[in-house]
Amino acid sequence: MNENRLPDYLEYMQQAATDACSFTEGLHRDDFQEDKRTQQAVIMSLIILGEAATKIMDTYPEFSQAHSEVP
Repeated sequence: MNENRLPDYLEYMQQAATDACSFTEGLHRDDFQEDKRTQQAVIMSLIILGEAATKIMDTYPEFSQAHSEVP
């Protein structure tokens, strides 16, 4: 089965980025550095974002090439 998962991967990336930002909203740097739970939540969001980006690069190289401005 060859279904198009690109919209799903893009949604995962958007949600992970939104989550990471919301976890740190209003949090000062010193507070973040002392809050291991928030650090872990942000790290997990970045992992999810990275995994989805890797899936896109591996499965949809034409999309990656067409949007090379997105790191």
